[in-house]
Amino acid sequence: MGAVSSDDRFTEEVARIRAAYARRDASGRRRLYTWTQPDVALSRYLLQSAITPLLSEVGLRDLAQLEFLDVGCGTGGWLRTLQEWGATPQRLHGIDLLEDRIERARALAPQIDFQSSQGWPLPFETGSLDFVSAFTVFSSILDADARLELAKEMQRVLRPPGLILLYDFRISDPNNPDTTGIGLAEVRRLFPGRRIRRRLTTVAPPLQRRLSRVSPLIAHITEALCPFLRTHAVYLLRRGQLSEEPDAST
Repeated sequence: MGAVSSDDRFTEEVARIRAAYARRDASGRRRLYTWTQPDVALSRYLLQSAITPLLSEVGLRDLAQLEFLDVGCGTGGWLRTLQEWGATPQRLHGIDLLEDRIERARALAPQIDFQSSQGWPLPFETGSLDFVSAFTVFSSILDADARLELAKEMQRVLRPPGLILLYDFRISDPNNPDTTGIGLAEVRRLFPGRRIRRRLTTVAPPLQRRLSRVSPLIAHITEALCPFLRTHAVYLLRRGQLSEEPDAST
């Protein structure tokens, strides 16, 4: 599983994504996601609360024998969560475009396989993984063809009857030109023919941040009672004849 060069068609898109994150880091926005922020722990709890029922609904409980890949893993938080849930560290893999994130991930969890990525294709054998995830990855890819290529790669490395888990913005943010919303229609385009379970989650981050500073309880209640304020969604995809299953958004 050595490094694989990015497809030349998407070299510019990879460079654009890296530049966008560099601008965000330089602006100081990373401090909004540190553990000292009152909304960060709440957001993590609410996201896990959206994910775990979906995994239970498809009968996924024992993670120890499964091979996982997290695309755009950042500092590896989701993979460390999977380890806490019983996944075998040596079966956990993460890739990211940003070398500093990978270095931090390796320092936090040296037993997990973290690799810096050059983009596409994914550096894994066809049909070698059981579970592939991507958290706020597709919304960072503005090129529609590049998004489709990544989706094809995620499906290529998955062995039947593997699962794909996505968490992303479902609504475009007009104040952030470096991202685009990934709604249900786009998920269908990227992963045609897969059964889709969806849960809406995450109150619009600026609002959630303000509410959490007043009271995390108020922020939690707002998330529970106001689904129209949830700007993100979790999608669980699996093989099947139906392209969509009943929505589990509440």
